This record gives sequence, structure tokens and C-alpha cells, in this order.
Amino acid sequence: MKSYRKTIKLFESNKIPLFVFISSMFIFLSFAGTRLFLSDEAVILNQFYNLIHGSLSIETGKIKVLEGVYLFLEGHIYGKFSYSLLILSLPFYYILGSIEFLYGAHLFLLQLWALCGGIVVYLIAKNSSLKHAELFGAISYFIMIGANILLFKPINFPMWGELLSIEFTNILISSFLVLIVYLLFRNFFGDKIAMFASFFVIFATPISFYAVSLKHHVLTLLLTVLAFYFFYKYIEKKENKFMYFAYMLAGLCVWTRVLDGVVLLSTLLIMDIIIFKRDIKYIIFISMIITGSLLPFFSLNYLILGNPVSIMENTDIATESGTMQPGQNAIIYTDENYKSVALMRELGYGENDEIKYYWQDILLDITFSKLNNTSGIFIISPFLIIAIVFIIDRIKGKIKLNVMDKFFGLYILLFIFSYKNYILTIVTDTPKVLEYRYLLIVYIVLLYFVLRIDTVRTLLESNLKALSKLYIIILIIILILLIKEFPLPFMNIYYYTALATSISLFILISTNLLVKNKRVIDIIDKILIFTIALAIAEASIFLLFYYWIVSMTFISPSQNFTILPVLQNILDWMYMVV
Repeated sequence: MKSYRKTIKLFESNKIPLFVFISSMFIFLSFAGTRLFLSDEAVILNQFYNLIHGSLSIETGKIKVLEGVYLFLEGHIYGKFSYSLLILSLPFYYILGSIEFLYGAHLFLLQLWALCGGIVVYLIAKNSSLKHAELFGAISYFIMIGANILLFKPINFPMWGELLSIEFTNILISSFLVLIVYLLFRNFFGDKIAMFASFFVIFATPISFYAVSLKHHVLTLLLTVLAFYFFYKYIEKKENKFMYFAYMLAGLCVWTRVLDGVVLLSTLLIMDIIIFKRDIKYIIFISMIITGSLLPFFSLNYLILGNPVSIMENTDIATESGTMQPGQNAIIYTDENYKSVALMRELGYGENDEIKYYWQDILLDITFSKLNNTSGIFIISPFLIIAIVFIIDRIKGKIKLNVMDKFFGLYILLFIFSYKNYILTIVTDTPKVLEYRYLLIVYIVLLYFVLRIDTVRTLLESNLKALSKLYIIILIIILILLIKEFPLPFMNIYYYTALATSISLFILISTNLLVKNKRVIDIIDKILIFTIALAIAEASIFLLFYYWIVSMTFISPSQNFTILPVLQNILDWMYMVV
């Protein structure tokens, strides 16, 4: 009885964090499916298929794609991607495989989606003090299952099981990431702003796209944001154990993605040793912790490259050709895939003919400008332009820098310095990559600096409900326009509207800080609420459009099966219309 009461008490005290986590999983599962990129994700899938069969080298191909980041070493083919996500995905592969044997993995994922939806409805009803909250949740579950079960066609697990397992692992990781963002920002700014921040990450940054992919970027983000969280906990409680956890996560981050981990580790060490002035005994101890957390990194490097300190990501991609035997239940491309290239050109996704080398051009491209079809951070997520105003507020003396400001500022400086070559590569070599996978953590750090501005934070806290309603209305209007003009020459229209929104936000916030007339400030605040809602809606519609592009073009609907049969029918219809 006591344990039951403790459970109920724990549930009651954590309703909002549970709501954030379950809502995230519900949203990500809604867009999950068997989409697959033709190169990088194919390499990852082949790595996982061979790992399941006990080989680090790629002896057999789950999908026949020889173009991509492969290495040829001593007659063997290897993928260049970290095995961290794949090792985490192994248990889920066997769990889903067992469920497939019992009654069907696809049906289980659909039921899990509906269960998450039912819990979300229950938590909203409970939080609103509505009677029969449990009944509302149960009815929602059965409605969601019923709406999809009539159209249900099971996804072939022997063919797609590896892909679904990695994607499901990423969905769990991404849901935990959103939860940690909530907990971190709650410590900084309180519940309302934390809720805003967590859902902003889902709806207004490219992070959510990677939640339903096979890449390891969200795992890198989770490890990094968790390290941020423990660093803050150390500042708050002054207990060294929190720093130890942060260092462990940084070491694992090196294994997942070397450069991200090095930037994180360097930031922690500089803050810890130079700013906090640690003694030699402490430095020796954390060196042992870092070395221990790097053991997976050293081990895999030794097994593949023969040298524990070699870095896979820095190894040259092989130019020689290799052969790969097709595996069981291999995924085979059909003639439909060739149509996707023409479709991409029709929708404005051509090749990049313009290569820029000067740092001024590159800086503009990754922030405000566009390079053919590629947009900068402040165009993909226009709301984040406000982060620049933090500098103005600091110069005016309204903001006094705290430890976290210095930590994040140092992190960004080290990040830019470490990624200078990658940033150049983003501009010159990735004409179709709109989500800037190397820069994802920057979205979260910029969001922190946006919310550090008192004017912005107060405005959001006071008008969160009005902002949410405006956001939904604007999003629906834009979506209707997109469907009505289908297929719309979206990229050019989006670029100019997002650019105008970014400039407007910057001017409005700057004016708000400089003007002292209360009536003028009230007018600016009302315009700001609308403009912020517009900026977030633009980011959301961009993600929806990009999801649609990927779904339509990388694999035709004949090989693109979503978890939700209703969504599958919508995608099939969209493909036929185009």
C-alpha cells in the first residue's frame, strides 16, 4: 500500500515532465516510417545488419548502395559512422523481433503510438481538473487505434526490422532529449518557459527530423544536453559527483561524434580547471573518469583501425571499389526511385553550382542567406534571431553574466573554432541538406540566450496561451495555402517570408529595449506576440515541407511505409498528385 501511495505521489508531482516525454514520443511516432536516404543511412543500415550477424565489417548488404562514406581496409568494407547508436539499438531489435514473432512489431508500434496519445489526453484532462480523465484517455486510445486499424497493412519486419529498430531507438533518445531540455530550462527560467523551450525544440528546429532518422545526431545532442544539465547541477549544489557525470557523458559523446565530444570536453575542462581552479588530485581523478568513458571509443578504433587513438571520422574515404553480397530480405530499389531525382529538381532541389570560399559569405549562408536551396539557422528557425539582441542587452548593462552564460558562450566559441572546416563543407558540399546536422546543438544554445533576455521571457510567460492559439491559426492558414497551391514553389516564398520575419523580430526587440514610452512598448509587444507566433509557425511548416520532400523523393511510397496507416494514405495521395 505504501509503495502504491509513493507511486501515485511520484506521478502527481511529475505530471508535466511525463506529459513532455510522452507527447514527444507521440509526435515522433506519428511521423515514423521506413524512409531511407540513398547513401549515409544506407551505410548505417548495412553496419547494423552486419553487427547483428557478428561482424564490424560490412560483408553483406541489407541495402545495395556502394556510394557513401565507406572505408576499405585489408579487403574489408567498413562504414565510417559510430557504432554507439547501433549498439544501443541492439536490444530494441531483439525486443521488436520477439514481439513480431508473437503478434507483429508494426501493430505494437501503432498501439504504443495510440497509448501515448491516450496518456497525453488523460494528462491534459487531469491537469485541467476535468472529471473522468481516465475515460477521456481510454476513449482517445480506441479512437486512434480504430481510425488506423481499418487501413492497417503490416510492415514486413524481416525486411525493415533493422531500420525500425534504429528509428525506434532514436525516437526514445529524442523524447529523453526533449525531457532534459525541459528540466534544464525549468531550472533556468521556471515551468512555463521550460514547456515553451521543450516544444520549441520539437516544432521549430530541425532536431525533430533526426528523431525519425537512422543517424546518431540526436544521441550526440542528448549526451551534450545531459552534460549541460549536470554542469548546472554542480553549480547549484557544489557536489563533485555532478561534474563526474558530465565528464563521463562528454567521453561517450567523443565516441558518438568526435568533434562534438571534444568541444564539450574542452569546455568542461576550461571551466572546471581554469575558472574553478581545481587542485592536482581532482585533475588526476577526472582524467581517470574521462579515460574510462573513452574506452568504447578506443576499443572500436582498435578493432577496426588497429590503433585505439585513430579517429574513424578523419580516415580518408576509400576510392577503390568493393563488392558486397546481398543479405537476406535485402531492400532493393525499384525504377520508381529514378523518378525521385526529377521530382526533387521540380520542387527546387537542384545541385549546388555556386561554391563560396570567403568567410563573410559562409557566415551569411549559415545564418541569414541562402545558397541555392540551402537556408541559414535564422531562416530555418527565425525566432532565434533574437539571440543577437542578448549582446545589445549585455552592452547596455541590463544583463549580468552568470556562470552558465560564460559556459555557453565559451562552448559556442570553441564550437565555431572547431567546426570552421565543417562549416565550409556545409556551404560547399551539401546543397540538399537544409537541417545543418552539424549545427543542431547551436539551436538549443541560441534558445537559451534568447530566453535570458528579460523582455522576451516576460512577454512569453504573460502571453503563452495567446501565442499558442496564434501559432496554431497561422500554421493552419499556411498549410491550407501550401495545399491549395500544391506543389508550391515553396523554397523561394519561404526564404523571403522567413527573412522578413527575422528582420522584423530583430527590429521589434531592439526597439522595445531602446524605447521608454509605455504606450509604444505596449503596441510593440502586441506586434511581437504575432511575429513570434509567425516565426515559429514558419519553422514548423518548413519541417513539414521537408518531411514531405524526404518522404516523396528518397524512396517512393511503394517502399515508404509509415507507422500510421492514415498518414501512409495521405503520402500516397500526395505522391500521386505530384
